[in-house]
Amino acid sequence: MSTRATIAVHRPDRTYAAVYLHYDGYPEHTGEILMQSYQTQTAAEELVSHGDLRCLNRETGEAERFSDGDPPAKLPSNDSLIDFARNCGARFVYVFDDGAWSYKEL
Repeated sequence: MSTRATIAVHRPDRTYAAVYLHYDGYPEHTGEILMQSYQTQTAAEELVSHGDLRCLNRETGEAERFSDGDPPAKLPSNDSLIDFARNCGARFVYVFDDGAWSYKEL
């Protein structure tokens, strides 16, 4: 069974770019990788810019993507981000905002 998550970046225009993550979405895996490998706005934007993720590699931090994954969702508010995450079956939501990652368990 997978631990699903949503990974999002809060953009300067106050919208969110969000993607679905299928495997290993728990903080001890995905949270640690995000904080170690995606520490800047540019890195976080790059991560979500290519769409949905299968998983993040623990050793390299690199994203493994679905060949047919959806592009990132552009969401206007935090409420719409939470709705998106719930619709994806996410247990965790990670948000890069103002230079740092935070997460919430749903």
